[in-house]
Amino acid sequence: MSLDPTTLIFLNVANLLAMSLALPLVMGQNLSPAAHNARASLMINGAAWLALIFAGFWREQWPDWLLSSVAMGLLSLSNWLVYRALSHWLGPRPLGRLLLVLVLATPLGYALSFGSYPVRVGWANLLIAGQLLILARAALLPVNREFGQGNWRFLLFGCVGLMAILTALRGILGAWFTELYPFFRAPTPVNLTALVAANVTLVLINIAILAAWREEAQHKLRTLVVTDALTGLVNRNGWAEQADRALRYAQRHGYPLSLLMIDLDHFKRINDTYGHETGDAALVFFGDLLKQCQRAGDVNARLGGEEFCVLLAHADTAAAQAFDHRLRAELAKAAPQAIHFNLDFSTGHALCRDRHETLESLMARADAALYGAKHAGRGHMVSAETRAG
Repeated sequence: MSLDPTTLIFLNVANLLAMSLALPLVMGQNLSPAAHNARASLMINGAAWLALIFAGFWREQWPDWLLSSVAMGLLSLSNWLVYRALSHWLGPRPLGRLLLVLVLATPLGYALSFGSYPVRVGWANLLIAGQLLILARAALLPVNREFGQGNWRFLLFGCVGLMAILTALRGILGAWFTELYPFFRAPTPVNLTALVAANVTLVLINIAILAAWREEAQHKLRTLVVTDALTGLVNRNGWAEQADRALRYAQRHGYPLSLLMIDLDHFKRINDTYGHETGDAALVFFGDLLKQCQRAGDVNARLGGEEFCVLLAHADTAAAQAFDHRLRAELAKAAPQAIHFNLDFSTGHALCRDRHETLESLMARADAALYGAKHAGRGHMVSAETRAG
């Protein structure tokens, strides 16, 4: 069976257009920035290949110059959108500025060098190959521990990496061995291989994008399950998971860990006096204050109502006392301006004693200390370790 480059190109465009039309139906309209970028990339890629097809009807004439230059810009823009999608999904990616330079330089250099086939083909293909290599790296490194655990990253890396190699080969042939790649639709082995690979990798890349979108949806759902909707802190479910993991880590490595049970004082009176909307604003404000005071390794949570919990890593009783004083001072300074009345809290503290301590027992001791703080007049911290001593 003989392979016809023109047929392969039309098939590639048909696949891209079909996917561009199908993706909105599959993914819907309420998409994240990452999913929007990924979907737009496929649509723009299809437009680029369509422009290349029409450019072929006016070889070496001004419509060819215009359409093929536009196609180079669209292909580069498509790669940039994939990079942006990966940055949204996986966090900041490396070599972004270099990619942007290549994206801008590719169509500009192609248009300016159009009069020389070897220069323009070498320039465009090698720069696009560079773009694809940056995308391949971005799919894998650096690793994001919270997202991108699925195999879609490796699939994307393999597909983009293969196309980078084949595109670079086309650039080398066009620039230095022109007789082996004399025009875009030339039926040469490298060109035919690249066009077949473009059709196959297109499908696989689309699968990778859908898998990433699915993982994103699952990640958002997990986040909703463990996040308090009002304050943005972790809720009781998230607290049980994160605090238990932090406790076991501290026990395994033998460093001190403190747990603080915090209860906003006279909160019912705030709701009765100012209304529940103002009470909610006070909870949000206090949650934001906890986030500002949070260090790496700490866990903050709203357990319900006006009750909060803080797990302080690498913190003994003195460090917990210092944290309580700092939080109390920040609250006294910021509350009158932020919520227009004073707000205070009581704290119960417990220190992880040994490797046999459980989160439940630690919370029970901190809760007993909190009860002691309330019983003794509120507005201060009581430590279970001091009471035990």
